[in-house]
Amino acid sequence: MMRKLVIFALAASGAACSNVMPQKAPEPDTSPTSATAVFETHVVNGGVMGFLPFESTEKRYVRTNMQREDSDTKSTGTFAAVTNFFAAQNSTNIERLDRNVLWTLTNSKKEYTECPLYGCPVSMEKAHEAQEKKSSEPKAKTESGCTMRVARTNFDVKATGEKRDINGFQSEQYKIAWLVTLEDNAKRTTTSTLNIDLWTTPVTAEMRKALAVERAFNRGYAAGAPHARRFSSRSSSEVLPLEVSQLMLSYLSNGLKVSDRATFVRAGRQFNKIKGHPVSTHIEWSMAGTACASQGSTEASSGPILSYTIEEKTLKLEQVHDSMFSVPKDYKLVSEH
Repeated sequence: MMRKLVIFALAASGAACSNVMPQKAPEPDTSPTSATAVFETHVVNGGVMGFLPFESTEKRYVRTNMQREDSDTKSTGTFAAVTNFFAAQNSTNIERLDRNVLWTLTNSKKEYTECPLYGCPVSMEKAHEAQEKKSSEPKAKTESGCTMRVARTNFDVKATGEKRDINGFQSEQYKIAWLVTLEDNAKRTTTSTLNIDLWTTPVTAEMRKALAVERAFNRGYAAGAPHARRFSSRSSSEVLPLEVSQLMLSYLSNGLKVSDRATFVRAGRQFNKIKGHPVSTHIEWSMAGTACASQGSTEASSGPILSYTIEEKTLKLEQVHDSMFSVPKDYKLVSEH
């Protein structure tokens, strides 16, 4: 009896399997291939004062006149609004200098939008949403009407002699401390302290070629709109990522004089003295002092205002199909909301 049951079960299983339609194999990619710079990074952004923290893996494919960036982002915050903000952030941006077009792909829905290279006109609703988000970002607490200036800066960099392998890159460690003293009209001061744990690797011939391609793309992008530089067009050689300097300046926007904002960023140019290419960077930024502080109060963060880590996973040249820089045929065009 048991044997009959087993035979019946096997027969039924075979019949069920025979009704399943075989999966169609994906068509082979027959588009031409060309040498392409490939960068893959992992980012952990603690947000400013914990505002919108996230973790992401980004992979960029770069040629001199086009770039594709695949981004997989998830929230590391605990609030519902934060979680919803990063709810569906498996996305792709394709920027084509040669066609003056920007395609933004929502991969989970197989949808995309199409805009001019530097973006579609912003609707009143979107502009209002962006303004609301910006106004909700944490700012330094300062006296009304009080402004600060950059009084002095001090940049200290030390090669520790430590060495280790990071994702196949033979790396050396630097410890960096960048102190900026801010002063208000009443001569009260606040010290901004940026500590960086940096690991760099010597630039190989292949890396040099890949970085040259990235620079060529960034030059072409900037030539079309000099003031439109964005995080997606950053240089992977920067010790202080563009996003970090933007977050710092945004936090200080209430108290720092406009003329001194550029000075604040320019002081960081001394990072260019560091040898090698950054492959792992951990940044912590804090502030303490009384410049522009309310009567009797002292500004001092219990922890870092900003914590940010970026690690290079891949930096190389490889042959990539041209189709990577076009919208897949099965994606649907939707309008900007």
